[in-house]
Amino acid sequence: MLFAQIHALATPLRMKHRALLSTTVCGALFSACWSAQGSKEEVDERVYPILEAASEQVTGVNKAIPIVRPVDTLRQRLLDSPTAVRLSLVEALDVAAENSRDFQRQKEQLYLAALDLTRAMRQFDVVYSGDASSGINGEGRETASDVDVGAGLGASTQTESGGRIVADFATTFLRSVLSGGDFDGSSILSLSITQPLMRGYGRRIAREPLTQAERNVIYQMRAFERFRATFATQVVSDYYGVIQQAQNLKNVEANYESVRQSRLRTEEEFNASRKTISDLGRERQSELSASNNRVRAQNQLETSLDRFKITLGLPVTTKADLDVTEIDRLVERGVTQFSVQEPAAVSIALDRRYDHRTVLDQVADAARKIAVAEDALRMGLAFTSAVSVPSTTGPGLEPDWSKVDWSAGFDLDLALNRFDERNSYRSSLITLEVNIRAREQSQDNIASQIRAALRNIQTAFDSYAIQVEAEKVARLRVESTTELYAAGRTNALDVLDAKDSLLASQLSLTQAIVDYAIARIQLLRDLEGLCLEPQGLRFDPALEVPVMATAGERP
Repeated sequence: MLFAQIHALATPLRMKHRALLSTTVCGALFSACWSAQGSKEEVDERVYPILEAASEQVTGVNKAIPIVRPVDTLRQRLLDSPTAVRLSLVEALDVAAENSRDFQRQKEQLYLAALDLTRAMRQFDVVYSGDASSGINGEGRETASDVDVGAGLGASTQTESGGRIVADFATTFLRSVLSGGDFDGSSILSLSITQPLMRGYGRRIAREPLTQAERNVIYQMRAFERFRATFATQVVSDYYGVIQQAQNLKNVEANYESVRQSRLRTEEEFNASRKTISDLGRERQSELSASNNRVRAQNQLETSLDRFKITLGLPVTTKADLDVTEIDRLVERGVTQFSVQEPAAVSIALDRRYDHRTVLDQVADAARKIAVAEDALRMGLAFTSAVSVPSTTGPGLEPDWSKVDWSAGFDLDLALNRFDERNSYRSSLITLEVNIRAREQSQDNIASQIRAALRNIQTAFDSYAIQVEAEKVARLRVESTTELYAAGRTNALDVLDAKDSLLASQLSLTQAIVDYAIARIQLLRDLEGLCLEPQGLRFDPALEVPVMATAGERP
């Protein structure tokens, strides 16, 4: 069709412009096939199945991991229309999954790892290429001009044995039409094959970039799952920390009100000449101290809440209220003796931890890299062959099989210069040693984390038991000193001291309960025992610790 149009427009002067215009328009039409939106959708169609398969391999669950954030996020709604929000613990986890910048970045890193894999997979695909060109040339005022309209189509691929196949079709279509010339006799079809026989030969060597890219996706999926568990632990811990501050403020305000009422009674009794100016001064001083504690507690609560909103990805100006009754649920859940054998816990962690499994696999990666580096030191020997089929001369564009040009032979590289390859080989040996030490370091770090987590739980339990008794003693002391003070058998300083002790014991008791809950969740995290839902960050904080897991069991 293209040739017929050119012949029909073969008017000497107009041909110069119309041929160029036709080629330009065709090129523009072809380039428009790769739209931005279409390219994005095509990439997503390749990447998301890779992520689903990697998720199933790592977690046993085939789940989608979209990286596009919803348009109508809570953060955006609050920016558009500021309002107060009340968040339960579960809702806080959902908000963090939707709005957290760190969580979004982790999903994007996972997507990019899969995107790199598609690039490595293309190495063994049949890759097509095409080009076209046109031009007119003449001399002086001559009306007869030569027109070149060339086009090419090629295809290439690499085999898993290291070979490479390249094919080119119809490199030149037309030449010298206006001057009555025939079709160009250059090659219409060519095929070349190169197959290494020594260096670069074999599936293990040729597939190494693809193998590493596949493993990198698995590593990134493990890192993503590890981040999910760590981030969910942080959200819950921060949530507990904020409601603990709220509970502390409640206790401080109750203490302030108690001190204020005591000061009012003392003031009445002073006016009735039953108390001294010294008693009244102590009461006033205690009231001012309690008021200062209340201001400080309020400030600490607001600061903790702002930090928590940043963790969730919400605007810090948002008025957010948390469910302080979560403390009551922690109390109902109880603080019980936690007995776990340290060797068993360390063994479970080493078996289940995603980050440690990646460190183990990276040792195998380094060993494979040594084999590839050793292969690069070898002498090169490759079999090469090529076939070229020219076109016939005349008005047609047919292959001339009678003039097929072929060749076959061997290319030899004596490997006399392997300076860079030698250095790469030595570097790969060092990299293996680095990864072996990293494996040892990972084992020590995990053992240290488990030991610390177990100590934290035991410390929180012991502190809770102590503070329960301390709170009882402090409450009885307040009751007794209050009665004695009313009977005039003790002074105001003893009463104030007893109330301060009660407040301190109440705060310490709340701290011990929260510390125990956080230490328990952190141990679950360190054992890779947080069974998060497939999407988001939800999990049950009351999960049992997997101390009875068998070897090889995965979360």
